[in-house]
Amino acid sequence: MRKFGVKLWSMDFVSNPQFVLEAEKALKEGKFGYLELFALPDTYDEVKNEAKRFEGLLTVIHAPHVRQDFDTSNPDRVVENQKIFADSKKFADLLDAKMIVTHPGDRYGEGSLEENIRQFKALNDERIAVENLPYTCSSTHRDLMGATVEEIKSIKDEVHCLFCLDFSHAICSANKLKLNIYEMLAGFKALKPDMYHLCDGDDKSTIDAHLHYGEGNYDLRHFLTEYTDENALITMETGKGLPTGIKPWLDDAAYLSKLL
Repeated sequence: MRKFGVKLWSMDFVSNPQFVLEAEKALKEGKFGYLELFALPDTYDEVKNEAKRFEGLLTVIHAPHVRQDFDTSNPDRVVENQKIFADSKKFADLLDAKMIVTHPGDRYGEGSLEENIRQFKALNDERIAVENLPYTCSSTHRDLMGATVEEIKSIKDEVHCLFCLDFSHAICSANKLKLNIYEMLAGFKALKPDMYHLCDGDDKSTIDAHLHYGEGNYDLRHFLTEYTDENALITMETGKGLPTGIKPWLDDAAYLSKLL
């Protein structure tokens, strides 16, 4: 059975505790299949005791990315990147997570892919799951590595890491590169993803909108049945801004369940 995961950010324990309580209740009642926890830099010591409430639950950790200055394309940030990643490893150890979803960095030109591979190897954690990215970040407007099937395959083959397929990122990249979205998704499927990120959006856009299901025109039933297997872990990467309650994600999980 496919598992639909709810996403929390480590600072939610401080800035949005009521939402954390609602998410915890829903997880323990089996309304979500697992937790994906985004480990913001320098938060582990502050929230580790609160995070222990999720011990024993299936958990995936998401490492910081370029918006938090984690950029494995940049050879001048090796030490800083390893320091930032250390909190993700601590959260994964605490919650017995088997995957740490990790973004490649910015696209600086020739050598960026090789630098990503070098730094991913140096992070030295078999739980790393590289995530494919949109070709261009909608917030920083910088081009990103890991936007094509070939780049993700190179990272996977060289680092021997896991793979998280983000459907919206793949669609954004295909549109930016003027490629067929379904051919790109088929290419990523051939890399045998270990988990998935899924939101709704505009299938002609290059913007990763993180819409709740039913708010866009993605063929979600096709995505689920064609590109994920029956035991897939699928994080619901829907909604933006500070959540005020768990209901939108309960609705999202119900929406996806009805499609299967």
